[in-house]
Amino acid sequence: MQTIWQNLTPENIFTTVEKTVGAKLSNICLKRNSYINRVYELEKHEGGERFIVKFYRPNRWARPIILEEHRFLSELHESEVPVIVPTAISGATLFDFENISYALFPKKGGRAVDEFDKEGWKTLGRTIGRLHLVGAKHSASTRMYWRPAVATNQHLELILGSNFILPDFKTSLTKMTELFIQKADPMFDENKFILLHGDFHKGNIIFRPNEGYFVVDFDDMCFGPPAQDLWLLLPDTVEKSERELGWFIDGYEVFRPFDRQGLKLVPALRGMRLIHYAAWLAVQSAEPDFENNFPQSGTPKYWNTLIKDLQSILYEEI
Repeated sequence: MQTIWQNLTPENIFTTVEKTVGAKLSNICLKRNSYINRVYELEKHEGGERFIVKFYRPNRWARPIILEEHRFLSELHESEVPVIVPTAISGATLFDFENISYALFPKKGGRAVDEFDKEGWKTLGRTIGRLHLVGAKHSASTRMYWRPAVATNQHLELILGSNFILPDFKTSLTKMTELFIQKADPMFDENKFILLHGDFHKGNIIFRPNEGYFVVDFDDMCFGPPAQDLWLLLPDTVEKSERELGWFIDGYEVFRPFDRQGLKLVPALRGMRLIHYAAWLAVQSAEPDFENNFPQSGTPKYWNTLIKDLQSILYEEI
């Protein structure tokens, strides 16, 4: 993977993007924070317009999957959901540099949000309600089906097929994850699946003055139960977040009914995320600076903690 990324030199970036946008660029090429993809801020020579180019990690998303994300972002934008849509050039939003797909986005600065007050929670509720109103129009997807028998099973296979997991933990992780899938997956049978953001937490919300909250980073967009786009936002467990949950639902139900029964999935969704994050780390472990960024990941302590946390969810919460 590092060999592939080595071709993304500033010279190659300038050359390929200039051909795409049909304009000369200045010498500005600022690398932006992104663990999975490669993201840069560029500037047009004439007028000084800044924009973002995002190079997608090869072999992670097939082209139709990326294009579905782009179409969904356009649908959301048309429905006035605050998202950042890819720039279309001659009707296309996805382009290629050698074997790397990339897209262009307008630069939209904003500040991170640490806490939400009552009105903030209601605004979030309205935002996700509108997002789900659009997502509910989709009856199928090329994206991951967010249920244990599909998503968690694939994530486990990825972990076991990598060099990230220590050999001594393969059997115990496999056994515990398979038990989790067996018990948790039937809980998803009664829930309607819709197209979701999939990774809706505070880090994927920015605040723009005079515009409000914007939802960013749809890389983990999936097809699953609506509760997936709520539980990561809560400050504590569902039982200990009744006030925030009430405010959120007040806003959400301005646009569509909120399925309170779906909140019973939260422990299972948390278990799914444990395995999902381990799979994410397995992908990242091939990067040369991985150990510096995640020094405790992949250690015996890490695997012991993961297995115990999954065991606790399986036997005490589900």
